[in-house]
Amino acid sequence: MPDSSLPTEIVQSIAIANAKSIGEQPAILANLALANQILNNNLQQQMFISNQQAMNQIVMATMAKCVTLIVSDDGDTPTQTADSIKQLIAALKDFQSTLKQPAPAGQ
Repeated sequence: MPDSSLPTEIVQSIAIANAKSIGEQPAILANLALANQILNNNLQQQMFISNQQAMNQIVMATMAKCVTLIVSDDGDTPTQTADSIKQLIAALKDFQSTLKQPAPAGQ
């Protein structure tokens, strides 16, 4: 053993501290692995939430388009649109005929 300028007690305490830290290494690595797993789970949950929000926006846009097609005349079949146009023309003719009639006396 080479001659050391450090006292034997200090060399022994350094050796004990090294042995202790080597003994604690599995626990430290286990804590790091657990922290890594928690981080991965958190990121995965955030990704799932982001995907769910994107799907909710797509569903809302789809529902809005469906409501627009149902409510607007664009969603009608040609026959329904033609019937609607006929009804509007008939109502317009009725309105025009009422305009052509003379107003009742006293008004």
